[in-house]
Amino acid sequence: MAVKSRTADTLAYLALGVILLIFAGPIVWFILLAIRPAQTVFAIPPVLHFTPTLEAIEATFVHPGTNLPQLFNSLVVAVCAVALNLPLAFPAAYALSRFQVRGRKNIMLWYLGLLMAPPIAFLIPYFVLMSHIGLNGTYLAMVLIMQTITIPFSVWLMKSFVDDVPTELEEAARVDGAAWHTVILRITLPLVRPGLIVTSMFAFVFAWNNAAFPLVLSSQRTETLPIGTLGYFATAGVTWTYIGAAAVAAMLPPMLIFLFLDRYVVRGLTFGSIKG
Repeated sequence: MAVKSRTADTLAYLALGVILLIFAGPIVWFILLAIRPAQTVFAIPPVLHFTPTLEAIEATFVHPGTNLPQLFNSLVVAVCAVALNLPLAFPAAYALSRFQVRGRKNIMLWYLGLLMAPPIAFLIPYFVLMSHIGLNGTYLAMVLIMQTITIPFSVWLMKSFVDDVPTELEEAARVDGAAWHTVILRITLPLVRPGLIVTSMFAFVFAWNNAAFPLVLSSQRTETLPIGTLGYFATAGVTWTYIGAAAVAAMLPPMLIFLFLDRYVVRGLTFGSIKG
Protein backbone atom coordinates (compact mmCIF):
# COMPACT_ATOMS: atom_id res chain seq x y z
CA MET A 1 0.00 0.00 0.00
CA ALA A 2 2.86 2.34 0.87
CA VAL A 3 4.52 1.59 -2.47
CA LYS A 4 1.33 2.51 -4.35
CA SER A 5 1.06 5.73 -2.36
CA ARG A 6 4.66 6.71 -3.17
CA THR A 7 4.11 5.89 -6.84
CA ALA A 8 0.97 8.01 -6.94
CA ASP A 9 2.81 10.90 -5.26
CA THR A 10 5.68 10.60 -7.73
CA LEU A 11 3.33 10.66 -10.71
CA ALA A 12 1.48 13.64 -9.25
CA TYR A 13 4.73 15.59 -8.80
CA LEU A 14 5.81 14.72 -12.33
CA ALA A 15 2.48 15.92 -13.70
CA LEU A 16 2.79 19.16 -11.70
CA GLY A 17 6.34 19.60 -13.01
CA VAL A 18 5.13 19.25 -16.61
CA ILE A 19 2.30 21.75 -16.01
CA LEU A 20 4.73 24.19 -14.36
CA LEU A 21 7.10 23.85 -17.32
CA ILE A 22 4.27 24.58 -19.76
CA PHE A 23 3.17 27.73 -17.94
CA ALA A 24 6.52 29.00 -16.65
CA GLY A 25 8.51 28.09 -19.78
CA PRO A 26 7.43 31.11 -21.89
CA ILE A 27 8.06 33.48 -18.96
CA VAL A 28 11.58 32.13 -18.44
CA TRP A 29 12.18 32.27 -22.20
CA PHE A 30 11.26 35.97 -22.34
CA ILE A 31 13.47 36.75 -19.35
CA LEU A 32 16.41 34.98 -21.00
CA LEU A 33 15.59 36.76 -24.26
CA ALA A 34 15.79 40.14 -22.52
CA ILE A 35 19.28 39.48 -21.09
CA ARG A 36 20.71 37.52 -24.02
CA PRO A 37 23.16 39.11 -26.51
CA ALA A 38 21.33 39.85 -29.75
CA GLN A 39 23.64 37.73 -31.90
CA THR A 40 22.81 34.59 -29.90
CA VAL A 41 19.02 34.76 -30.17
CA PHE A 42 18.59 32.45 -33.15
CA ALA A 43 22.12 31.12 -33.46
CA ILE A 44 22.48 27.60 -34.87
CA PRO A 45 23.38 25.55 -33.02
CA PRO A 46 21.55 27.20 -30.08
CA VAL A 47 23.79 29.04 -27.62
CA LEU A 48 22.90 27.78 -24.15
CA HIS A 49 25.76 29.42 -22.30
CA PHE A 50 26.10 33.18 -22.67
CA THR A 51 27.13 36.23 -20.67
CA PRO A 52 24.00 38.12 -19.54
CA THR A 53 23.72 41.72 -20.66
CA LEU A 54 21.31 44.51 -19.73
CA GLU A 55 21.71 46.27 -23.07
CA ALA A 56 18.13 45.62 -24.22
CA ILE A 57 16.61 46.66 -20.88
CA GLU A 58 18.73 49.82 -20.81
CA ALA A 59 17.81 50.71 -24.38
CA THR A 60 14.07 50.24 -23.86
CA PHE A 61 13.65 51.84 -20.42
CA VAL A 62 16.74 53.96 -19.65
CA HIS A 63 18.58 55.35 -22.66
CA PRO A 64 16.90 56.30 -24.90
CA GLY A 65 14.07 54.70 -22.88
CA THR A 66 11.47 54.63 -25.66
CA ASN A 67 9.16 52.30 -23.75
CA LEU A 68 9.28 54.10 -20.39
CA PRO A 69 6.56 56.67 -21.26
CA GLN A 70 4.50 53.84 -22.74
CA LEU A 71 4.81 51.90 -19.48
CA PHE A 72 3.53 54.95 -17.63
CA ASN A 73 0.66 55.31 -20.12
CA SER A 74 -0.34 51.69 -19.56
CA LEU A 75 -0.41 52.26 -15.80
CA VAL A 76 -2.54 55.39 -16.18
CA VAL A 77 -5.06 53.69 -18.47
CA ALA A 78 -5.32 50.48 -16.41
CA VAL A 79 -5.61 52.21 -13.02
CA CYS A 80 -8.16 54.75 -14.26
CA ALA A 81 -10.15 52.03 -16.00
CA VAL A 82 -10.42 50.12 -12.71
CA ALA A 83 -11.29 53.31 -10.79
CA LEU A 84 -14.17 53.98 -13.20
CA ASN A 85 -15.17 50.33 -13.48
CA LEU A 86 -16.03 49.62 -9.82
CA PRO A 87 -18.49 52.51 -9.21
CA LEU A 88 -20.36 51.52 -12.38
CA ALA A 89 -20.24 47.73 -12.12
CA PHE A 90 -21.06 47.21 -8.44
CA PRO A 91 -24.46 49.02 -8.45
CA ALA A 92 -25.43 47.06 -11.58
CA ALA A 93 -24.34 43.77 -9.99
CA TYR A 94 -26.20 44.61 -6.76
CA ALA A 95 -29.40 45.54 -8.61
CA LEU A 96 -29.31 42.38 -10.73
CA SER A 97 -28.75 40.30 -7.60
CA ARG A 98 -31.25 41.85 -5.21
CA PHE A 99 -34.08 43.26 -7.34
CA GLN A 100 -36.55 41.57 -9.66
CA VAL A 101 -35.38 43.46 -12.72
CA ARG A 102 -37.45 42.84 -15.81
CA GLY A 103 -35.37 41.07 -18.44
CA ARG A 104 -32.57 40.31 -15.97
CA LYS A 105 -31.62 37.13 -17.81
CA ASN A 106 -31.43 38.99 -21.11
CA ILE A 107 -29.28 41.70 -19.53
CA MET A 108 -26.84 39.10 -18.24
CA LEU A 109 -26.76 37.44 -21.66
CA TRP A 110 -26.08 40.83 -23.23
CA TYR A 111 -23.12 41.31 -20.89
CA LEU A 112 -21.92 37.84 -21.82
CA GLY A 113 -22.25 38.70 -25.49
CA LEU A 114 -20.04 41.77 -24.99
CA LEU A 115 -17.41 39.54 -23.39
CA MET A 116 -17.53 37.02 -26.23
CA ALA A 117 -17.52 39.56 -29.04
CA PRO A 118 -14.09 40.19 -30.61
CA PRO A 119 -12.76 43.67 -29.70
CA ILE A 120 -11.87 44.32 -33.32
CA ALA A 121 -15.61 44.47 -34.09
CA PHE A 122 -15.87 47.68 -32.04
CA LEU A 123 -12.78 49.46 -33.32
CA ILE A 124 -14.23 51.42 -36.25
CA PRO A 125 -17.40 52.61 -34.42
CA TYR A 126 -15.37 53.65 -31.38
CA PHE A 127 -12.79 55.43 -33.53
CA VAL A 128 -15.51 57.36 -35.36
CA LEU A 129 -17.31 58.21 -32.11
CA MET A 130 -14.19 59.42 -30.29
CA SER A 131 -13.05 61.40 -33.33
CA HIS A 132 -16.43 63.18 -33.56
CA ILE A 133 -16.38 64.20 -29.89
CA GLY A 134 -12.71 65.18 -29.98
CA LEU A 135 -11.37 62.56 -27.57
CA ASN A 136 -9.40 60.38 -29.96
CA GLY A 137 -5.77 60.08 -28.86
CA THR A 138 -6.50 60.87 -25.20
CA TYR A 139 -6.34 58.83 -22.01
CA LEU A 140 -10.04 59.43 -21.45
CA ALA A 141 -10.99 57.77 -24.72
CA MET A 142 -9.13 54.58 -23.84
CA VAL A 143 -10.39 54.55 -20.23
CA LEU A 144 -14.00 54.92 -21.37
CA ILE A 145 -13.77 52.28 -24.07
CA MET A 146 -12.02 49.83 -21.73
CA GLN A 147 -15.33 49.65 -19.86
CA THR A 148 -16.64 47.62 -22.79
CA ILE A 149 -14.65 44.63 -21.55
CA THR A 150 -14.22 45.39 -17.84
CA ILE A 151 -17.82 46.19 -16.85
CA PRO A 152 -19.46 43.03 -18.29
CA PHE A 153 -16.89 40.80 -16.61
CA SER A 154 -17.09 42.74 -13.34
CA VAL A 155 -20.89 42.61 -13.26
CA TRP A 156 -20.90 38.85 -13.83
CA LEU A 157 -18.26 38.25 -11.18
CA MET A 158 -19.56 40.66 -8.53
CA LYS A 159 -23.14 39.49 -8.91
CA SER A 160 -22.07 36.04 -7.75
CA PHE A 161 -20.42 37.57 -4.68
CA VAL A 162 -23.50 39.63 -3.81
CA ASP A 163 -25.68 36.54 -4.30
CA ASP A 164 -23.71 34.79 -1.54
CA VAL A 165 -24.40 37.53 1.03
CA PRO A 166 -27.48 36.46 3.06
CA THR A 167 -30.37 38.81 2.44
CA GLU A 168 -31.41 38.30 6.08
CA LEU A 169 -28.50 40.50 7.18
CA GLU A 170 -29.67 43.39 5.04
CA GLU A 171 -33.31 42.90 6.04
CA ALA A 172 -32.37 42.93 9.74
CA ALA A 173 -30.52 46.21 9.26
CA ARG A 174 -33.49 47.72 7.43
CA VAL A 175 -35.80 46.63 10.26
CA ASP A 176 -33.50 48.42 12.70
CA GLY A 177 -33.99 51.62 10.69
CA ALA A 178 -30.87 51.66 8.50
CA ALA A 179 -31.23 53.37 5.13
CA TRP A 180 -30.50 51.38 1.99
CA HIS A 181 -27.21 53.19 1.33
CA THR A 182 -26.14 52.51 4.93
CA VAL A 183 -26.92 48.82 4.46
CA ILE A 184 -24.77 48.68 1.33
CA LEU A 185 -21.87 50.63 2.83
CA ARG A 186 -21.85 49.04 6.29
CA ILE A 187 -22.93 45.46 5.54
CA THR A 188 -22.77 44.41 1.89
CA LEU A 189 -19.54 46.09 0.81
CA PRO A 190 -17.44 44.84 3.78
CA LEU A 191 -18.71 41.29 3.22
CA VAL A 192 -17.91 41.27 -0.50
CA ARG A 193 -14.56 43.07 -0.13
CA PRO A 194 -12.53 40.00 -1.24
CA GLY A 195 -14.73 39.81 -4.33
CA LEU A 196 -14.24 43.50 -5.06
CA ILE A 197 -10.47 43.13 -4.82
CA VAL A 198 -10.45 40.07 -7.08
CA THR A 199 -12.69 41.84 -9.58
CA SER A 200 -10.40 44.88 -9.56
CA MET A 201 -7.36 42.68 -10.15
CA PHE A 202 -8.88 40.99 -13.18
CA ALA A 203 -10.20 44.30 -14.53
CA PHE A 204 -6.69 45.74 -14.22
CA VAL A 205 -5.22 42.80 -16.13
CA PHE A 206 -7.85 43.10 -18.87
CA ALA A 207 -7.15 46.81 -19.33
CA TRP A 208 -3.38 46.36 -19.02
CA ASN A 209 -3.14 43.63 -21.65
CA ASN A 210 -5.57 45.12 -24.14
CA ALA A 211 -3.88 46.19 -27.34
CA ALA A 212 -6.82 46.46 -29.73
CA PHE A 213 -8.40 49.64 -28.37
CA PRO A 214 -5.17 51.63 -27.81
CA LEU A 215 -4.11 50.65 -31.32
CA VAL A 216 -6.71 52.99 -32.85
CA LEU A 217 -7.59 55.28 -29.94
CA SER A 218 -4.13 56.33 -28.75
CA SER A 219 -1.72 58.90 -30.15
CA GLN A 220 2.05 58.93 -30.12
CA ARG A 221 1.90 60.69 -26.75
CA THR A 222 -0.57 58.26 -25.13
CA GLU A 223 0.27 54.91 -26.73
CA THR A 224 0.56 52.04 -24.27
CA LEU A 225 3.29 49.45 -23.84
CA PRO A 226 1.68 46.72 -26.02
CA ILE A 227 1.46 49.22 -28.88
CA GLY A 228 5.03 50.40 -28.35
CA THR A 229 6.26 46.82 -28.52
CA LEU A 230 4.81 46.48 -32.02
CA GLY A 231 7.36 49.05 -33.18
CA TYR A 232 10.12 46.46 -32.88
CA PHE A 233 8.55 44.50 -35.75
CA ALA A 234 10.08 46.47 -38.62
CA THR A 235 10.68 45.82 -42.29
CA ALA A 236 14.41 45.62 -41.61
CA GLY A 237 13.87 42.82 -39.08
CA VAL A 238 12.61 42.04 -35.62
CA THR A 239 14.50 43.26 -32.53
CA TRP A 240 13.81 40.24 -30.37
CA THR A 241 15.86 41.29 -27.36
CA TYR A 242 13.97 44.60 -27.11
CA ILE A 243 10.68 42.71 -27.42
CA GLY A 244 11.81 40.42 -24.60
CA ALA A 245 12.67 43.39 -22.37
CA ALA A 246 9.31 45.07 -23.06
CA ALA A 247 7.46 41.78 -22.50
CA VAL A 248 9.13 41.25 -19.12
CA ALA A 249 8.16 44.78 -18.08
CA ALA A 250 4.59 44.14 -19.25
CA MET A 251 4.39 40.94 -17.19
CA LEU A 252 5.70 42.43 -13.95
CA PRO A 253 2.75 44.61 -12.76
CA PRO A 254 0.07 41.87 -13.03
CA MET A 255 2.45 39.31 -11.51
CA LEU A 256 3.29 41.60 -8.58
CA ILE A 257 -0.38 42.43 -7.99
CA PHE A 258 -1.37 38.75 -7.83
CA LEU A 259 1.69 37.95 -5.73
CA PHE A 260 0.96 40.53 -3.03
CA LEU A 261 -2.83 40.07 -3.10
CA ASP A 262 -2.89 36.29 -3.44
CA ARG A 263 -4.75 35.84 -0.15
CA TYR A 264 -7.64 37.87 -1.55
CA VAL A 265 -7.64 35.75 -4.70
CA VAL A 266 -8.11 32.58 -2.64
CA ARG A 267 -10.77 34.18 -0.44
CA GLY A 268 -12.55 35.73 -3.39
CA LEU A 269 -12.62 32.63 -5.56
CA THR A 270 -13.86 30.47 -2.65
CA PHE A 271 -16.34 33.07 -1.38
CA GLY A 272 -19.62 31.36 -0.57
CA SER A 273 -18.32 27.87 -1.39
CA ILE A 274 -19.25 26.75 2.15
CA LYS A 275 -22.74 27.92 2.80
CA GLY A 276 -24.79 26.94 5.82
